[in-house]
Amino acid sequence: MFGTAAFFPGRSGDTQRKLDDTNQLGTIWTEESVVAPYAFSVRKLPSTLEVEQDRARKSTPLVFRAVPSAIEESKERLRSATDGVSAPIATLLRRRGVDLLNDAFSLGVIDIDDATIKTAMVVVDLGSAAERIIPKTEVRDIGAIQARLSEGLSALDPATRNTAIDIIKRSIMPTLRLDSSLSQRARDEAVASVPTVQEIVRSGDVIIRKGTRLDQRALARLTSFRDAEYLRSEVRFSPFIALGSFGHAVVLIGLLVLYLRFLRRSSYVRNGQLASLLAMPVITASMGWLSITIPTELPIEYAILAPALAMIVTVLYDARTAVMCAVIMALSAAGARGNDYSVAIVLITSGILGALAANNLQNRIQIFTAIVSIFLGLSLISVCISLERSMSDYLLPILVIAAVNAVASTLVTFAVIIMLERVFNVATDMRLDEFDNTNHPLLQQLNERAPGTYQHTLAVARLAEAAATAIGANALLTKVGALFHDIGKLEKSEYFVENQIDIGNKHDKMTPKKSAAIIRQHVQDGIELAKEYRLPNRIWKFIPTHHGTMLIRHFYARALEENTGGVVDEQDYRYAGPKPDSKETAILMLADATEALSRLVDTTQREDIAAAVDRIIVDRFEDGQLSEAPLTTADLDLIRESLVKNLLASSHKRVKYREVDAPDAAPPQQ
Repeated sequence: MFGTAAFFPGRSGDTQRKLDDTNQLGTIWTEESVVAPYAFSVRKLPSTLEVEQDRARKSTPLVFRAVPSAIEESKERLRSATDGVSAPIATLLRRRGVDLLNDAFSLGVIDIDDATIKTAMVVVDLGSAAERIIPKTEVRDIGAIQARLSEGLSALDPATRNTAIDIIKRSIMPTLRLDSSLSQRARDEAVASVPTVQEIVRSGDVIIRKGTRLDQRALARLTSFRDAEYLRSEVRFSPFIALGSFGHAVVLIGLLVLYLRFLRRSSYVRNGQLASLLAMPVITASMGWLSITIPTELPIEYAILAPALAMIVTVLYDARTAVMCAVIMALSAAGARGNDYSVAIVLITSGILGALAANNLQNRIQIFTAIVSIFLGLSLISVCISLERSMSDYLLPILVIAAVNAVASTLVTFAVIIMLERVFNVATDMRLDEFDNTNHPLLQQLNERAPGTYQHTLAVARLAEAAATAIGANALLTKVGALFHDIGKLEKSEYFVENQIDIGNKHDKMTPKKSAAIIRQHVQDGIELAKEYRLPNRIWKFIPTHHGTMLIRHFYARALEENTGGVVDEQDYRYAGPKPDSKETAILMLADATEALSRLVDTTQREDIAAAVDRIIVDRFEDGQLSEAPLTTADLDLIRESLVKNLLASSHKRVKYREVDAPDAAPPQQ
């Protein structure tokens, strides 16, 4: 909250509230009409003043100093240059050299390229505070003189012509030399002469009327009026303004906290996840603050990387959390910019589209889908707002920066994903493919040492994947979690009934409490194996949640039967948990129990299967095992139907084909 509030306009308690230069242009003034209580001058908007000053700077002519002795010195140089050259060239220069020089000096000769002169006039400083303004057409540079000499000596052979031109060029001295200091002083004076005031508002004049569109003139009037109010006020600090900024941040961050508290409690109770999610609005608020602090005319507010952050949240958590974060991040950035509605709606749209594009991101080809989604979110709403406000002149730079943001957000997201995958062992959807493989060492060991559990695992994975697909959950994650959920049975596989092939039940000679402890231990053994083999947390969380805190009923019932007066503690017969906290882990719990129970019922009869699945769902619902999973009753209906349908499909009866007797085995004749 403090981090976000630190970037809001009222953080310092300063009573001056400046309007943004352009973000409110074209909007409708919804507040009451503003009437000037006193006369004040209206300063030009900084952007307008900068344009006018730049125009004045460029329109200021360059200043040259006259060199009176340049012509005579040039002729003297030419006379000296004739010594040491061949007789024909020396004769040519003595006979025509002076005439060529006089022609070259028919206009002023400057010491710079005339292409650098951007004005129609130049100023010649004559000294003693005197100057003369002449057209640019009355001066020429060395390049123009060379062309003129070449034309005048065109009748000569090339070698003689080039030598003569080179000697004359080296003899010419400019009659006008650029004075850089005087030119800069002239530009500075021109900039200083640009008026900063565009009008005077008299007392009683309407500054802006309610319901009218905010244009450049009205915006300049409002900005100048608020500055005048600030200068007249004796109050420079108001604790209420600082309190307002803090309260603004509290509301925004509070909404995100409430969402996490009630709709994603798994992240709320984990300090690392909570801190990372709450940091998102702080990051976008800082970007919003930078977008108005950096001096530039470009609309860099459209480069705020809220879409990238939304995509990262989707990959690490889920799309629903990312959508909520996108809204809060956009509002934080807009708040830092002085409650900029247009930026808020643009970032909300692009953030939500980016989050949806990153949902179930399973291959790097989807990078193009993400780029297009973010660009559409940034550009379409920007175009609509610009057209609505009659500000189409700003469209091109907005679209360019939107395209840059779309590409940058996607690349940043993938860079962060790769870093998290390799450095922090995070399993994104793209990395899950590595574990969707029955050749994984743990699964190979499970097949060799616990074949019954292995077959159970494959059946559960198939059921769980189909159920996840039915409700739109992450089917790949559910399948991978199912493949590894029972790896803990590797340690004592012979104590689980599905592996007791041609051996007796070892639990027959054990106390119920001891048997329950061994059964419960497979969860902890599975977690330790998962960590040993570096299974990401996202996968091995299926291990403790697939039983939740369920009661191990068989041994609990035995304990009650064998109890001779002692107290049977139910907690000794419950798994340690935690309960499933996502759709995927809840689906696995139901699929695991369904597959196990299907061994006890006739799976060829739909009514029997449906009744068994109903019993499993109701039993876990009443036991509170699904209380933390975000499943709706509609989801449970779809899961039930998927489990029943897939169990029926896997146990259908095959047709018993009749045998055909061999041709030589015909029945004997009667």
